[in-house]
Amino acid sequence: MKKGLSLLLSLALLAGCSPQEKELLRYSRSSFTSGFDTQITLIAYVEDEAEGDEYFALMEEAFRKYNSYFDKYYDYEGVNNIKTINDNAGIQPVEVDQEIIDLILLSKQFSEYSDNQFDITLGPVLEIWHDVREKATYGMEFTIPTTEELEAAKACTGWDKVEVDDENNTVYLTESCASLDVGSVAKGFSAERVAQILQDAGLESGIVNAGGNVKTFGVKPDGDVWRSAIESPDSSGRQFGAMELSSNQSLVTSGDYQRYFIYEDEIYHHIIDPDTLYPAKHAKAVSIRAVDSGIADICSTLFYTLTYEEGVEMLEKLRGLGYELDVVWVYDKLDEIENYDYGRWEEYYILTSDGLTEDFTY
Repeated sequence: MKKGLSLLLSLALLAGCSPQEKELLRYSRSSFTSGFDTQITLIAYVEDEAEGDEYFALMEEAFRKYNSYFDKYYDYEGVNNIKTINDNAGIQPVEVDQEIIDLILLSKQFSEYSDNQFDITLGPVLEIWHDVREKATYGMEFTIPTTEELEAAKACTGWDKVEVDDENNTVYLTESCASLDVGSVAKGFSAERVAQILQDAGLESGIVNAGGNVKTFGVKPDGDVWRSAIESPDSSGRQFGAMELSSNQSLVTSGDYQRYFIYEDEIYHHIIDPDTLYPAKHAKAVSIRAVDSGIADICSTLFYTLTYEEGVEMLEKLRGLGYELDVVWVYDKLDEIENYDYGRWEEYYILTSDGLTEDFTY
């Protein structure tokens, strides 16, 4: 699944509670078997550990469900998923759960906003890069895809090849070579839904962190704001900044330092620019703060494939459409940003959108 960035969650410990009927316990537990090929963590404020365990089990169950929905590689008994849709390309429509329809329609909406710069129909191109990355990762022989090979795959992409019937809950790919890849949205979309499931079950305050897709809900019992640290793009695990998040906000980062391989001193990562069909080569990382985690996930990929100036224009456009978004760009060179104000952290150049004057700190 998409991207994979890594955002380390940094939360202040509960030092004291305002007067209330019961003092709440800060509960934290992680799962490595809940899907999406990543660590998934729940932080919750609960009365006791047993209550926390119940919410944690509910979180695991929900993420496993969404993983089965959005998986493009494996079949699951009794589930029609993204793989089922792709397997039936050019054959027949596939009836799927409403939440798969919701994710596809949300993705289509942002494809329209961005003139297809964000595009989950890019599956045939992404499949080529996935195969190359797998071979490189496991020490097998590989070759870098040619432009001709990638352009041939791109001919199989496009929303004109996707038919969504929202009334009958079916999705049909009209050409046999077409395929969907929802890795750029699935984790964030799922984190948003899982957080709502936990709240509906009675959990009033907590954080869901799906491999760096962070979603807060409720108010911390000590009255403090939520804070999430952003990891340095040098893969060291260090943190270069902290973002304040209010109740019901999300933070998602995309970058070139996970799910990549190096060939002839060049990084080939998993975020593919739909224009060039090769890994995007602008920022080292882009972090998005938004209300909805699915939208934050989409935008972290979208903005990563844009130049800084294009990103600023896209930010203004999306804000004009009513989306509350803020952005942190991280660069390792000045080529695209020399005419703009920026901060420094070691060898990196940091730019932030205007909404982060007080909410982002180094």
